[in-house]
Amino acid sequence: MGDVVNFLNKGAFETSRNASSKSREELDQLLSAKIPKYTTEDTSLVVFGSLAREEWTSGSDLDWTYLIDGEANSDHLRIAQSIQAILKENEDRFRAPGSTETFGNMAFSHDLLHQIGGQNDTNKNTTRRILLLLESFPIGKRIEAYDRIMQGVINRYLEEDNHPLTHDGKKYRVPRFLLNDIVRFWRTMAVDFASKQRDRGGKGWGIRNAKLRMSRKLIFASGLLVCFSAYLDPDLQSKISTDKSDIRFHLAKHIRELTRLSPLRVIERSMMQYDVPNSVAKDLFEAYAAFLGVLDDKGKRDALDNLRSQDSRTESFKEIREISDVFQRSLDHIFFDNSFIAPLTKKYGVF
Repeated sequence: MGDVVNFLNKGAFETSRNASSKSREELDQLLSAKIPKYTTEDTSLVVFGSLAREEWTSGSDLDWTYLIDGEANSDHLRIAQSIQAILKENEDRFRAPGSTETFGNMAFSHDLLHQIGGQNDTNKNTTRRILLLLESFPIGKRIEAYDRIMQGVINRYLEEDNHPLTHDGKKYRVPRFLLNDIVRFWRTMAVDFASKQRDRGGKGWGIRNAKLRMSRKLIFASGLLVCFSAYLDPDLQSKISTDKSDIRFHLAKHIRELTRLSPLRVIERSMMQYDVPNSVAKDLFEAYAAFLGVLDDKGKRDALDNLRSQDSRTESFKEIREISDVFQRSLDHIFFDNSFIAPLTKKYGVF
């Protein structure tokens, strides 16, 4: 599977990865010059979306959250507002996030950790939490708060699984609580797509549909693979001991290590581990590279942004439809035909 690794290290992937690295550095320099201590022991600036996934293109928005893990004080709001103002002054470089208010403001660790599944677990809170796990990256020199919250969220999910091992004690089970929230996030994204279509009168349908077919689906697929890896990963199974605290510690550490990878890297890792044919890998990554190429082409991106649903079967949407069809067929093979993954898809992903 060396071809897969080589593929991710060239072409559109290399271009977007280099652009992401450069933009992260520029963002830190921009904020540090105006707010020298914008990150502290208790606060982290976290980016999401294409900048976190290493898929930054010329038309990308900057999705960010000022993450707080400590006592609330007036400085937090002041700093968050200052960040908003600085980015607004530099909109030519960093475009503001969408109008849903999911990003571009503050978020508190208490809500992310302790509202999972409850009445106060809003779509916004669920989205922030799952994206924090699956596609986030801290900006700046102080990332202690980010690391604590990431580990705290993972531990919170694992606390609900009373028996992390199978009956015979030889393998880890798939973490259902975490898996169910990832599935819920994906279904929420799909339902929200229809809701936003109605609220915005069809404006921006093309670009949102393209992202749902590709980058949003990629996040979901990587999340499933993170959960499935608990049962499939031989290195993790080798760490099973008789100490219950060790059992949870190793599982939490395994999940945290995977969440440090971008969704594309999680897919790449799974393809290499579970003997996915090179032809399937080639199709998937070529399709995703083509998708990034479309987003980096101003003319094509603007056309998608202006496309409405009633025009979805015209020639203007044909390229995205063809790209996403290839991408979907590759995912179908991974999740429904692969001898390692397919049984878990049926057991946990469907029923």
